[in-house]
Amino acid sequence: MIGRISAALRRAHGDDRGMALANVVIFGTVMLMLVATMVAVSTSGAVKSATDRNFQNAMAAAYAGLADYQSKLSNDNGYALYGNAAAQFSKTSGSTFTGDDKNTAFTSSGSQWASVVGSTDQFFRYEVDNADYSSKGVLRVRVTGKSGGSVRSLVANLKGDGFINYLYFTNYESSSPSISGSDCTTAYQWQGGVSNRCQAVQFAGTDVLNGPIRTNDVFTAACATTFNGSVEQHDTRVRPSSGTCSGQFLGGDPSPVPYLGLPALNSNMSQETRTDIPATVPRPGCLYTGPTRVTFLGGGKMTVWSPWSKATQIRVDSQSGEVSASADTAKAASLCGSIDALQSQGGATIPTLPANLVYVQDVPSATNNVNTWSGTFPSKYTNTYCTTTVTVGANGRATTKANQPFSNGMGYPAAGEWVNGRSAGRNNTTQAGSAPDTYSCTAGDVFVSGPFAGAMTIASSGTIWATGSVTYADPTTDILGLVGQNAVEVYNPTKCTSYASDGTACNNSGIALLNRSTGDGITISGAIASNAGTFWNQNYDVGPKLGTLKVVGSIAQNWRGPVATTGNTGFSKNYVYDQRLLTTAPPKFLQPVSTSYGVTTQVEVQSAYQVDGACARTSTGACR
Repeated sequence: MIGRISAALRRAHGDDRGMALANVVIFGTVMLMLVATMVAVSTSGAVKSATDRNFQNAMAAAYAGLADYQSKLSNDNGYALYGNAAAQFSKTSGSTFTGDDKNTAFTSSGSQWASVVGSTDQFFRYEVDNADYSSKGVLRVRVTGKSGGSVRSLVANLKGDGFINYLYFTNYESSSPSISGSDCTTAYQWQGGVSNRCQAVQFAGTDVLNGPIRTNDVFTAACATTFNGSVEQHDTRVRPSSGTCSGQFLGGDPSPVPYLGLPALNSNMSQETRTDIPATVPRPGCLYTGPTRVTFLGGGKMTVWSPWSKATQIRVDSQSGEVSASADTAKAASLCGSIDALQSQGGATIPTLPANLVYVQDVPSATNNVNTWSGTFPSKYTNTYCTTTVTVGANGRATTKANQPFSNGMGYPAAGEWVNGRSAGRNNTTQAGSAPDTYSCTAGDVFVSGPFAGAMTIASSGTIWATGSVTYADPTTDILGLVGQNAVEVYNPTKCTSYASDGTACNNSGIALLNRSTGDGITISGAIASNAGTFWNQNYDVGPKLGTLKVVGSIAQNWRGPVATTGNTGFSKNYVYDQRLLTTAPPKFLQPVSTSYGVTTQVEVQSAYQVDGACARTSTGACR
């Protein structure tokens, strides 16, 4: 009995050892599985982490490439003409380039990429679409970044920090001494050590600025002046016209910005009428010579009178400098009007130029220029300052016969107009002005009015006169630029009703407006610029209080121009910024001396390239 019990106990002891061994084996297996799982998870996590890092770095490389291209543009405004015509993004857009500047980033195939500075595993390349640069001032660029096995692409629209980014831009906040009649010294208000400095023109308490404004100077404003947009200037404080307050800043506090330079001349815009430099000017515009009148007719039409014009598109000999008519005169006539029509009484009625530029030049004096006249005159150009001896009568009108108006060939001065000399005579009188100086018969002046439809810029070597309202037929699609070298001026002539006894001056009480009366207003739609002058209202200090001068667009000028006095003359201002100008520009518009390029839109797109540098392909096998 005792023996059987001992045997049973031994068996039970053996069974416990077997169970323990089994438990150890099972536990060990589970532990091994857990360790293996953790190793696998850790390894896959490391791979995923590396993939995520490459994915993020690829986009960072694309951003670095975009910044690289922006920097090159800012350092050289002409960089928009560099690129790779073989790149898929460029060749499908119709872009044209003068070269690639030996820039590795323009590579469009193969293993060569530009390296991100400071990185050993991030690379980029970019492709440029400059098809809309000359017409709208906008560049599109597709940038591709690469890191490890990840490739990502983005497309951005770039636009220069130009004058049209602002409702109102000035170089100086004082008026031109030639308009004010002062012998003051033009200088910035913030400059020290300047004696007899020209005084700043102030914003009135009733002025409302509905858009961003900027000056290289500093603004001066009344307490009630309302700034609904950003205010950018030389320093952070708008100066008060009186007291201590200087405006209501609903668009944010004033901020300092760098100098933005106006070019001294706009003559480079005339290059856009040349037919012999297709790489630079793929779509030449129209060149007119001497005083020119443009009347917009609506419906995308305009009538142009330009008696001095002989060639409306030109070519220039690089050796002799000779300027001759383009080889295809029929094409020029189709776009710009025939010479016979331009010189005729009825003018040339043509479509407004499609996304292009009109440039009006002075009558050239060089004998090797096709548009010179060498002492002769247009056959229909009679009874003008150029062809007849001028006699200024007691009524201030220049005539050769009684009651016969004597003009610059375009009808200015108008019949009954007294040219205001703006110079004091004796005993409360004002001297008659020089009509030839005001309305030259050979200067590149343009007289513009009417309802405009299309996309076009008019530039002149002289003055652009707004002789009536210039409005858009469709404010969502039409866009116009007006660039006057000397001025963009609202035509506002005077008459004299009471003459001084000496017959050379007008009694101040007798000076009145010729064709405007109390409450009359005018609207100008467009981007306005005067790179060496100003935008102003002729005879702003004469006559009754007029209505509203409404500008829908932008204004850029060297000096600040007057449109009214603080008394009861001139126009009230209503300047409204055209928000479209933030992302587009009138064709071939005036560019700053130097500028920075900002991103107006940006979006990630499908990768344009594979890791090995070959183009990524669509489902049909075409390169993206």
